[in-house]
Amino acid sequence: MTASCLLNEFELLDGTTTQKLFIRLTPIIFCVGLLGNILTMCVFIITDLKRQSVSILTIALAIVDSLVLLIPVSVLWLEHLLKREFTDASPFWCRTHGFFDLTFTCCSSWLMICIAFERFCAVWLPHRHKILFTHRKIFFFVLGIVITATIISTWFIFVVKMVLKTRPVMLPQTTTSLLKNSFKNISENFIFWSSRQITPENHTLKIYFKCDVYDDILYDSMGMVSVIINYFVPFVFILLLNSTVIYRLCQRGIVELRSSITVTLILVCLVHLFCTLPFQCWWIYYEVLDQTGDCSWLKNKLTWRTITFTIRNINYMANFFLYSFSSKLFRDELKGLVLLWLLPHERYQSYHYRRQSLYDNMQQQNVSLIRLIMRRLSRTSEYTNGGVIVNPIGGAVANNDHVANV
Repeated sequence: MTASCLLNEFELLDGTTTQKLFIRLTPIIFCVGLLGNILTMCVFIITDLKRQSVSILTIALAIVDSLVLLIPVSVLWLEHLLKREFTDASPFWCRTHGFFDLTFTCCSSWLMICIAFERFCAVWLPHRHKILFTHRKIFFFVLGIVITATIISTWFIFVVKMVLKTRPVMLPQTTTSLLKNSFKNISENFIFWSSRQITPENHTLKIYFKCDVYDDILYDSMGMVSVIINYFVPFVFILLLNSTVIYRLCQRGIVELRSSITVTLILVCLVHLFCTLPFQCWWIYYEVLDQTGDCSWLKNKLTWRTITFTIRNINYMANFFLYSFSSKLFRDELKGLVLLWLLPHERYQSYHYRRQSLYDNMQQQNVSLIRLIMRRLSRTSEYTNGGVIVNPIGGAVANNDHVANV
């Protein structure tokens, strides 16, 4: 950051096109993304798609994307809208605002790696896929990702603090004389801790608390490590895994683009790559040292950060539309749910119960070899040892010439 610039972020970007677009686009991304993620969770939880092992990953991804939109994105938008830094008003938010963003984005990126790896095994190792990716194993794997992301993001809490700073503010001559007269009989200690301190040069020093870092070098180093873990490493893994999957599908030559879940998840991974790449590049640009000595360098950094941050946020909104546009099965299940909610008719109720009972029956059936043998032996043969003969007209004749109906 530029040390010589006395203007804050909102003063530098005030009235610029970048800030206006950010203020107008972010509410749309927030509302549409939150609604889309909720619908995605409903489809993968209620319908037949929950039978897919990858459904747990998509549900977890929708939850994490919603949290990114709810906490870091919405709070930053409110700061730009109100032109006020919430981190300076609360020590708790000062220490945790970056922690939430790092944790949720790390979970989102590594869940994308899991989705890409799951599709890699489904295409290259189809016979081992159902053994490797059961619902239980994936659930604990997702839980491990959440815990690990939380632990490796806690560094942010320990590198920031609230510090006392002063800022010179120009005052008119009349205001200066009035303030000097009012503070004439006040002790020096009180003047130091007051919000304003008068200087002889018609300046007032505004004393305030601001959220700052302990060490800039440590903050930049840990920030770059987090960017590598949250963005660079997932970018490489997702790119390599999806490249091999696409190569395998091209070798097969027969892929139904409108119904294949593999194609849908590949598209989700590719959109994630394209949306997060600009933000990764901005972090490299952020580490470049100031070469101007004024506010122009800082303004350029903030402008590009706002642009790349908005592009990154589109990724957390787009998955629902990618599922809908690329998967006919997802659209059919979503349409059935919407009709079920809006028109609670008998046929829509039967639509829901039919799918629920189908899944429950498949889960509860546990047929063993011994049970099959016992069922086979329990069947009554056509000619038994007791001498009973089944005649064509439905009667039964025994050895003692008694007649009984079967």
